Amino acid sequence: MKKLEGKEEEMSKAVIEVYEALKVAGVPEDKATAAAKAVADVGQEDRLSRIEGDMKVIKWMLGVVIAMNIGIVLMLIKVLSKSSII
Repeated sequence: MKKLEGKEEEMSKAVIEVYEALKVAGVPEDKATAAAKAVADVGQEDRLSRIEGDMKVIKWMLGVVIAMNIGIVLMLIKVLSKSSII
């Protein structure tokens, strides 16, 4: 969780720096605010795209594990049905 907090803190510093730089450059208040929000939105989109990519990998991994478990259960049924235990 600390890793995320650090990135959020860096992002908020970057947004503040952009806003302040635009104000110093003489950009009107509303335009400076809009530009700073746009910078923040880009950071959020980047984080969301990484999370979506991670979710795709996790879904594939879960599918493989489920398929392997089904295979194991079917093999157990086959082996146990041939033995005299059942």
